Amino acid sequence: MLEQLLSDEILQANADVWEAMQHHRFVADIEADRLDPAVFRRYLVYENAFVETAISIFGHLLVKSPGLAEQHKLIQVLKALSEEQIAYFRETFEALGIPYADPATLDLPMPVLSFQQGMLSFAAHGAYVDGVAAMFAAEWMYWHWSRRVIAQPISEPVLRRWVALHTDEAFAAQARWLKDQLDAAGRSLDKAARKRISKVFRNALKFEIDFHSAPYSAAP
Repeated sequence: MLEQLLSDEILQANADVWEAMQHHRFVADIEADRLDPAVFRRYLVYENAFVETAISIFGHLLVKSPGLAEQHKLIQVLKALSEEQIAYFRETFEALGIPYADPATLDLPMPVLSFQQGMLSFAAHGAYVDGVAAMFAAEWMYWHWSRRVIAQPISEPVLRRWVALHTDEAFAAQARWLKDQLDAAGRSLDKAARKRISKVFRNALKFEIDFHSAPYSAAP
């Protein structure tokens, strides 16, 4: 009997937190076209602050990557983050009239800081597969709910564009690549290691839930 793919195993084991994030208030508000513009603006500030953390996360994965093919892919990811992502947020802030500030100077709420530090810790202090599992949790999550939500009317064009970014083929390909990396690593992991990775995935989603709640209760 073939062993279950690690990604399928951890998705099944963590269905409760997966569903909690898929139907988070933030997601539900976008789907119902009722997201408060102030909440969206705070979210963008927090998400922009995470870009530098994401660069560090994928940098750790690059150092720990198992081969040249993985290194090549991760270099592409880092290039997109450091060039395209930063440019996107600058343009979006300008379009919405949000003053741009260096994330290092912002007084970010604790859930946002915990999200940044927690996600970075998986990649910095864990094995290659730990960092992959954390980013798989994030990107697989976004890809899934965004595909559902984009089918609904979203009257704010900047918000609709942001959701659409998480449904395009480039983002989908990266999410699938993380899944494939996770499944490849899982073939050589014993039960204890697979449980550890499942916990990483679970904790990453918990960080995401708190992160998406933060814009409702705190301003930068």
